Parts: sequence; structure tokens; C-alpha cells
Amino acid sequence: MEIGIIGSGAIGMLCGAYLSIEHAVTLYTRREEQADQINKNGISLWKNEHLALKMNPRATAEATYKEPLLIVTVKHYQLPGIINKLKELSPRMIVFLQNGMGHLNLLQTLTSHHVFVGAVEHGALKINDHGVHHTGIGCIKISSFRNENEVLPILHPQIDDFPFEYNEDWKSMLSKKLLVNACINPLTAVLRVPNGELAANQSYKKMAEAVFKEASKVLQLQNEESEWENILQICRNTAVNRSSMLKDVEEGRKTEIEGIVGYLINHAIKERKEVPILEFLYHAIRGMEG
Repeated sequence: MEIGIIGSGAIGMLCGAYLSIEHAVTLYTRREEQADQINKNGISLWKNEHLALKMNPRATAEATYKEPLLIVTVKHYQLPGIINKLKELSPRMIVFLQNGMGHLNLLQTLTSHHVFVGAVEHGALKINDHGVHHTGIGCIKISSFRNENEVLPILHPQIDDFPFEYNEDWKSMLSKKLLVNACINPLTAVLRVPNGELAANQSYKKMAEAVFKEASKVLQLQNEESEWENILQICRNTAVNRSSMLKDVEEGRKTEIEGIVGYLINHAIKERKEVPILEFLYHAIRGMEG
């Protein structure tokens, strides 16, 4: 199938490399220079310091978005301009793979498309304009945003090391991922530590647990004990990884704090719940953005 991937960061290139095994993929880049690099060199995918895969998807900086299936991997704050272009297209399937839940209101406006949302559980690090390091093998969980029965072609056949998993309940799926993002991303960015420190360092662990309690109170998730253990296990499994928010802060880029912690704070305000730790983290990150 023809698939268009909008966004060419770590997750965009990860999707582009793996999906090219079974599909005809076009990668939509922001810069012509990156499109040229991918068209010239292909995408090199590394695992455990070894070149594991080299694929040759087509790349372009022209936002034609003509494929029947589009996968949107850009950051939450980059979505508004893309959403406006998507509204002009004839009906098609569109999968959104953003952190947080701050983008959901925008998706409500795409009334003519079959919209899916996803939660990425892979670790990926962009090496350069045509290289990505697959730092942690997980899965991509997918759910229909409007409970439509449309079947996604990317669900079958499954690709080794890059599985997709369909979920019936998009809200629960995204809430659980949001909880993970809220506990790990802002704290690692403020403390300037890799993920594993939140489980290994007892003081940092107490801070993460305090964030967890506030966030889970807002999201009203069941089985808090198992969700907390899941977060600790993710920290251990990705111990040497530096969160995307930490990398954004280190490299002077805008972060996704608005779609993650900002969403939780706004939700708390509506329900008249106090979340002082989340507010502290929100303003700390916004201040670090400059």
C-alpha cells in the first residue's frame, strides 16, 4: 500500500524504514536538504550499534499528502498548520502518533477522514538526516478515534521488531501513555538525567511518585499500583535513554510540555483539582524553553 509519513524526526524515520519493508512509503520532510539526503542515501536504521536495516523510501518537502494512508509523526505544537492542509484532502485514513493528549481537540475538526490515534512504545534516536537508532523495541498501539470499523493495512502483516497492536478504547490507551510521559519526560528534563535514574535514585523516585499521584488523580485511572510499577519498569528498561523532552531542552528546541502536562493542568482546572507539582514542572520547562 502507498503510505505517507508526515514528519521526519526519529519516529518518522523509524516508521519509514520498517514500513518500507512491506509498503511503498513517502516521507514528508520539513527541509529539502533532508529529503535530498534520504533520496540519495536511503534511511539507515541502527540497533545495538550495528546497521540493521537500510531502506529507500521516497522523500519530499512538498506537502502533497496524496497517499490513502497518512501517518503523522510531528510534535504536538507543529500540528495546526498540517491539520489545515489535511482538511483540504479527500477522505482517507490518518494515524496520529503524538505524545500527550493536547492534540485531540484538533482531531475533532477532521470530520471527513478516518482518524486513528496511536501510542508509540519504541525508543528511537535520530542520528542525522538519514539515520535513526532503534534504542528500544516495543510496539505502536493504535485505536480508532471515532470507533469506526475501518481496517488499517499496517496491522497485517506484522513486521519483526516493529509490531502494531489494535486497541478498542483509545481514551484508556492514550491516558496510560500520557501518565508515562508526564512522570518521565518533565522530571528527566529538569533533573538532566536519563530515564533509569527515576527508578534507581530514591529521591528522584519519590519525586516521580508524587507526579504520578497528581496525574493519576486527574486521569482517574484504575489499578494505580500496577500503573506505577509499569512506569518504574519502563524507567529500568530504558535506563540509559534520554527522554525526548530532555533532548529538546538540551538542544534548545520547543518541547511537548503543553500537550502532556499542560493538558493535565487544564483538565484539573475543569475538575477543580489542585496539581501544584504538575504546575511547577510545567513552568520549569516553559522557563527552560526561553
